[in-house]
Amino acid sequence: MLAIQTLTREVGGNAALRPACPNCGRSMHMTRITHGTAGLPDQLTFRCGECGVWLTEAAGDQSGHAH
Repeated sequence: MLAIQTLTREVGGNAALRPACPNCGRSMHMTRITHGTAGLPDQLTFRCGECGVWLTEAAGDQSGHAH
């Protein structure tokens, strides 16, 4: 499994966590939040605008899964 680095960026005065792309290392942009059901956590989907890598992870999870 790929190790995902998390970056902290200031967004509207609040620190928001965005993962670094496992391919190029640039900060990824959140593209979608899928709300969890039946007690499962929300799923966050990120995309790298530079190389097109997609990443989906559970909210609060730092492991991530590249797509």
